[in-house]
Amino acid sequence: MNDIGAAPTMRRRVYRTARTAKPVMVTLLAAMLVVHNAQRTGVVPLFTDLQGRFGADYAGIGTLFAAYVFGYAIFQAIVGLVGDRFNARFLLLTGLAFSALFSACFAGTRNYELALVVRFLLGATGAFLYTPAMKLGITLFARAERGRVMGLLQSGAGLGAVGALILVPVGVARFGMTGGLFTLPVVTALVFIVALIMLPDAPPQESPPRIAGARTGIGWRADFWQLLANSFTGMLASYGLLTWLPTYLTKTFGSSTVRAGTLSSFSNIALLVAAPIVGILADLPRGRIGVVLGGAALAAGCYLLLIPRQSLGIVLALTILMGVSLAATTAPLMLFAGERFAVGETARVVALMATVAQIGATLAGVVFGVILSYRDSFTLVWAICAFLALVRLALFLTLIWRGRPQRPARLAMHRRASEEAG
Repeated sequence: MNDIGAAPTMRRRVYRTARTAKPVMVTLLAAMLVVHNAQRTGVVPLFTDLQGRFGADYAGIGTLFAAYVFGYAIFQAIVGLVGDRFNARFLLLTGLAFSALFSACFAGTRNYELALVVRFLLGATGAFLYTPAMKLGITLFARAERGRVMGLLQSGAGLGAVGALILVPVGVARFGMTGGLFTLPVVTALVFIVALIMLPDAPPQESPPRIAGARTGIGWRADFWQLLANSFTGMLASYGLLTWLPTYLTKTFGSSTVRAGTLSSFSNIALLVAAPIVGILADLPRGRIGVVLGGAALAAGCYLLLIPRQSLGIVLALTILMGVSLAATTAPLMLFAGERFAVGETARVVALMATVAQIGATLAGVVFGVILSYRDSFTLVWAICAFLALVRLALFLTLIWRGRPQRPARLAMHRRASEEAG
């Protein structure tokens, strides 16, 4: 009898997840996040140039960016809920193939409405990359090494954003707008070819036992809703900075598009460097809580310091610290959340957290774009971000305070459910 009380009817398939394949698996999963974040952020340093290409104001260009995140949020919930029915390798390869196709379409169009639709579809492909990759990073590795694995995956996300913020503007300056944007589908196609040859399969995730009439679903748990609120406020604040920082540098300090994109990439470089370190720290006893709590407090402090006008050097220092904060509050928070729930609930919890987070990121493009169009005040933008960061910090403190004494009871409940099902 297996661990959920059901007698196996056939021998399980042997999947290519042995220790010798772990470095390859981690590298390929990180490459998925490289592609996803490069596609998402590749247009950010080009906001001013895209105004002329599409004849739109800042609100329109912000909506163009938000279309990716909106499509990503919608399809991420779908992929997270039904992803266990499909092979993860199939989902990842599908996401790569369509990502290359749609990014090529975006690079070739000058029609705003078509670009908006294509960006939405690109966001949908991002869901096929992020959710399966993160689920595999949690479920295929031992608890003692998940923090390091997730840290490396998050480094891949930072690498994708850094590469897009630097290389796309350079490509535009050298080859023109269309040629520069075509760097993204070319890179995506190369990753697809490598993944098609080398990406291993992964076993499907089993569902936990359920008791008829028992209120044991994730929707009945207060900590689930607290985690969703935490994800939403955190990403709304973070993308208030990440989305509009290049524009802020251009308008406030007179930076060129290439220089603004390069300086803005400092946060992603910091994330790239810090992610493996915070992953190691998260694997320490009680490390999940310490890392996420410290990252949330650091973000709130950075936004508060941005409200009064600062010198360029201080802005860049705060940008770097925000990258560290992102490293501490993204993948470690997913681990912290996923491990509070039963195995068969982990993928749904992580996917729904990521979904509401991307809704927050979507609103960052639209809401702050509207504010800048009507008030042209970055001070107001940073003040709103600071308020949201403080709300997130309070939510996380409440989650820790309420959740710690209840954890043994929840574990006992899941053990009783398994015994009764067996």
